[in-house]
Amino acid sequence: MFFFVFWIIINSRLTLEVIISGIAVALLIGILFYRFIGLSPKTELKAVKKIGAIIVFLAAVFYEVIKANVQMVKLVLSPKIKTDPLIKYFDSPVRSDLAKMAMACTINLTPGTVLVELADNRYGVHTINARFLDGMEDEWHIVKKLQEIEKGH
Repeated sequence: MFFFVFWIIINSRLTLEVIISGIAVALLIGILFYRFIGLSPKTELKAVKKIGAIIVFLAAVFYEVIKANVQMVKLVLSPKIKTDPLIKYFDSPVRSDLAKMAMACTINLTPGTVLVELADNRYGVHTINARFLDGMEDEWHIVKKLQEIEKGH
């Protein structure tokens, strides 16, 4: 289904020949993906069911990035606020490789923090100010959103 929709979008018109060729290309690509990558309609359905949770996760990441940008502007523009660099290690409850990667990318996207180590479920995060890491472990709402995606709700 995804390949067919993508085909229609890239062709930017809806004619009989585009629809027929789109169905043929989508079936061919779908068969190849199902056979060689291990995808199936069942796994695609699972992914579609997670779309809502993924959108909520992306909105939460956007909020965190905006919040961190404001904190960084305050830090840079205020001579009274001192930097307090720190590397903090913590374990995360997320289990899947995809969720670990999403969390690592979220940490790196957030201004003032950089992931310096990731081994198993242990994250090492460098921050320019120790306050930026408050609540980053289990109670961080990003972690909760990733756990919801992992569960499939």
